Amino acid sequence: MSKLLLSMFRYPLGLFVLLFWSPGHYCHQQLELDAIKTNSLIDSSALLLSLLLASNGSDALASNADSRFSRMEDPELDMTTPQLIAHRGYPVEIHEVTTSDGYILELHRIPYSRRVPSRFQRSKQFGNKYAKRMSTRPVVFLQHGLLCSSSDWVLNPTDRGLAYMLADRGYDVWMGNARGNTYSKKHIFLKESDEAFWRFTWDEMGLYDIPATLEYILRTTGRQKLIYIGHSMGTTMFWVAMETHPELNDKIELMVGLAPVASVSRMKSPIRIFTPFIHEFQLMFEWFGTKAFLPSGPVLKLLSRLFCDQTKWEEDFCENIFFLLSGSDPANFNEEMVPLITTHTPAGTSTYTIFHYMQEYSTAERYTRMDWGTKQNMEEYGQPTPPPYNLTTVTAPVVLYWGENDWLASPKDVTWLAKRLTNLQGFYRVNMTAFNHLDFLWATHVDQLLYNHLLQLLPYSY
Repeated sequence: MSKLLLSMFRYPLGLFVLLFWSPGHYCHQQLELDAIKTNSLIDSSALLLSLLLASNGSDALASNADSRFSRMEDPELDMTTPQLIAHRGYPVEIHEVTTSDGYILELHRIPYSRRVPSRFQRSKQFGNKYAKRMSTRPVVFLQHGLLCSSSDWVLNPTDRGLAYMLADRGYDVWMGNARGNTYSKKHIFLKESDEAFWRFTWDEMGLYDIPATLEYILRTTGRQKLIYIGHSMGTTMFWVAMETHPELNDKIELMVGLAPVASVSRMKSPIRIFTPFIHEFQLMFEWFGTKAFLPSGPVLKLLSRLFCDQTKWEEDFCENIFFLLSGSDPANFNEEMVPLITTHTPAGTSTYTIFHYMQEYSTAERYTRMDWGTKQNMEEYGQPTPPPYNLTTVTAPVVLYWGENDWLASPKDVTWLAKRLTNLQGFYRVNMTAFNHLDFLWATHVDQLLYNHLLQLLPYSY
């Protein structure tokens, strides 16, 4: 029993088992989260230790258990984003961009649809006219959310995966990967094992990652503007980039925010129960030297197979983890996608990024920079407290989509954001009461509920 308890604390899924689930209890009903008591020092210590150890794992577990799984399983479970795109029959390119502070980010591109003929056939059939048309296609950039990666946009079947739908309609599709995730763990002089590598939040993602990425894409394609589509943290980063680099506003043809996030003071997710202990979290993580949060690797992939894709019971188990974090919507969730989702997500980030969102929940309708403590704040900002961002400086045209049952980007928080955007072009509620935070990516009918409407707002290509 002691070994079992230790393993539960040691591996990521153990965190969810201990905190969010018990046999026979499903979250298809609204949880009474306010009834949860978080006063106990013993309980808070257990939560801290669980979360801390959840970020670490042993590759030995994966190597010892590989033989348990048949290689006849879905081959896409082990594929990278580019491999998965190619497996679906679409052309794919891998690009790298270096930020001004030294991080090397990997971008994935679907330059055109799989319906486009081969290069020889294109040349023979269209000649220079076709080449010119290909070079002037609208560019769309997709930016993932927290703990995610470029895979978010390509896991769905091709008839309802947003990246594929855009490519099939003639767009030049680019997908970003934020620093610290599966595809962006390189730096010009820091190593992934260096603590300094992980000293970032979405402040730095917006200040460095987004500007470097957008400039690279525009330079590579020769376009003057692009369309930006972000989900969750992908919108948080955007607001930062537009304020800190105001010249970028003129390079955005349209920004589409899916489940947009700035203030999270009305968040309903159980994540909020951790916020009273944020300082304890930071102390323990720093003491143990744990800087990466839920990084992708063999342990997480193994656990996803152990707990998520062996039986119907296990698929339900993981499905309810999703619902507990983002809102319940069983009728619009495709259980068959659970193994594919859980082998690609979470893709990792820094623990400071998690802390930053926890701070935001505690600031009561504010959107501020990271609070590093009085001393470091003086060094970073020249004042003892972190300054707020000014959302009115975002002048790019923006369209927002929100879900009524979104526990992370709550309707009230999204409304608060919308009132502060000076060039809001559209504010749309997805027409389904149960639509939650992850439905924006993987809902069974996300094409009918959201993407078809979204595509009608974008410039048509060919």
